[in-house]
Amino acid sequence: MHYKGQVNLNAGQLAVWDFMLDVDKFSACMPGVEDLTRVDDATFTGTMKAKVGPISGAFTFEAHIIESEAPTQLKAHVEGTDSLTKSTMTSDITMDIASLDEGGTELTYTASVDLKGRLGIIGDMVIRATGAQVIKVFFERMRERIDAANDKREPEVIR
Repeated sequence: MHYKGQVNLNAGQLAVWDFMLDVDKFSACMPGVEDLTRVDDATFTGTMKAKVGPISGAFTFEAHIIESEAPTQLKAHVEGTDSLTKSTMTSDITMDIASLDEGGTELTYTASVDLKGRLGIIGDMVIRATGAQVIKVFFERMRERIDAANDKREPEVIR
């Protein structure tokens, strides 16, 4: 399966880059992620609870930043195994970050996801819809957190 899209954020390119590299902030945006642990500067492990069609489970995963060009591009590889079905998942993700002329930042992403095992058998439509929903929620949460961080300006004085 392949996903791609873009989101505009009300923050500068460096602020978005810093947000993406902060594992706690980044993972807080991802639905179902728990027990995230930093192994080193480029490797993280954790668990992601998910429900796909009639099956719920928890994927244990390891994510690696495989390439980064600050502050414009980040590439990651993720591998995981579902605790219930023992299905495996691999994903390669690229995020490109560009400043917008009118201010703010455009984040463009592409992701390929490969599922093997019982979850892979469920079918492309169910898995694709679940993945699209996770991506949507992730970027909604990311936008909310970045906007909240940028709203820490002086309050307007009313006379």
